[in-house]
Amino acid sequence: MRGARRAAEDGRGVGGRPLRGRAAPPAAGLTREVLPLRHQLANVLRSQILTGEWAPGARLPTEDVLGQRYRVSRLTVRAAKAHLEQEGLIRSVQGSGSYLAPPEAWRPHPASDPGVESIDDVLAMGRDMLFTIREFRMVRNSRAVAEKLDNAGDRFIFRISGLRFHRERPISHVVYHLPFGLGARIPPEALTGDPFIPQFEKLAGIQVADGRQTIHAGRADALAAGHLGLRRGAPVLVIETVYCDAAGRPVEFVRTQYREDFRYSVRLRRAAARSAPAGRGVQ
Repeated sequence: MRGARRAAEDGRGVGGRPLRGRAAPPAAGLTREVLPLRHQLANVLRSQILTGEWAPGARLPTEDVLGQRYRVSRLTVRAAKAHLEQEGLIRSVQGSGSYLAPPEAWRPHPASDPGVESIDDVLAMGRDMLFTIREFRMVRNSRAVAEKLDNAGDRFIFRISGLRFHRERPISHVVYHLPFGLGARIPPEALTGDPFIPQFEKLAGIQVADGRQTIHAGRADALAAGHLGLRRGAPVLVIETVYCDAAGRPVEFVRTQYREDFRYSVRLRRAAARSAPAGRGVQ
């Protein structure tokens, strides 16, 4: 535990050791963090695809080239490409290689005005976007996060951050904060993408009952600005959500920074008519 705390303090992954006992230095673009190398490589390649580094139909570098570039084995490259193929981003041709699939073959886009009425609607929106995990690590708890999670007694929490893409462009930078006891139960390699709530429920044995959401204007911090292609301090839409279990205990705090051109739509529906008191009309 002492080593894990020291790793959290200096910004490295839990344990600070190479994955699977590897003695080689971390690969270019990949780090010695909790997230397995195959997921890290898939995230790097996914970002390159979604940001237009390769044109549709382009042939991806061979497994040998990618392995040398990122200092990983061919098996790791193959596993990373399998993730991308499942998402429809690439297609493999036996004896020829892997090619970038046309955008229409990627995951479906959400409706133009989906509306949001419940937690299930929020989760549905997440399923219609591509998500890239950038980090999964243990970090020091902060006063601001402790106030949201009501866990001032925890010195450390687990943090997951990543990017959401919609129609080939990054639209939001997302940071998930999990109480230490919950995050410690989640194997990083088991996370397959956003939304995380159903996965957290299954892996950590919790049940999300409700959420409290706050929406306000804000300024992009350095990390979000870099990922979203904005200048630091540019206007962003900030959505903060605290999810709780049936007992009212916070189990997740999510802070999302959206580009200023993102549209958030909420559908309002009138509740069933109630009987008005005698002698009074509806006001």
